[in-house]
Amino acid sequence: GDSNTKDIAFGKGAGKLGDRYPGQRIKAAKIANIDPYKCVGYENIILTCGTNNLRCEYIKNESDIRSAVSDLRDKLYLLKQICPRAKIFVMPVLPSRIHAMNRNIVLFNQLVDEML
Repeated sequence: GDSNTKDIAFGKGAGKLGDRYPGQRIKAAKIANIDPYKCVGYENIILTCGTNNLRCEYIKNESDIRSAVSDLRDKLYLLKQICPRAKIFVMPVLPSRIHAMNRNIVLFNQLVDEML
């Protein structure tokens, strides 16, 4: 998850998703930090990628974005191996207020969409 999902609360009680949506939020600052083994036992896995991999200081050219997509593909492959029955949802990266970063986000989202 990313900062946009930080307020999602699983479990019972006020302000939580409830019994029908058991689960947990697992923070991974970058794609490399995604731990597929923490997803074992879940029927649905939702990956919400943020902008950390796409910040302008990390992206020098298009191949850097393609590399990030390749890293995500490798994580998804491992997730499918470890959790073969799980449904895996990959959410697009949301736009930023930084125009240059939005170019990176648009290309990343397009490449991920083509990959899936």
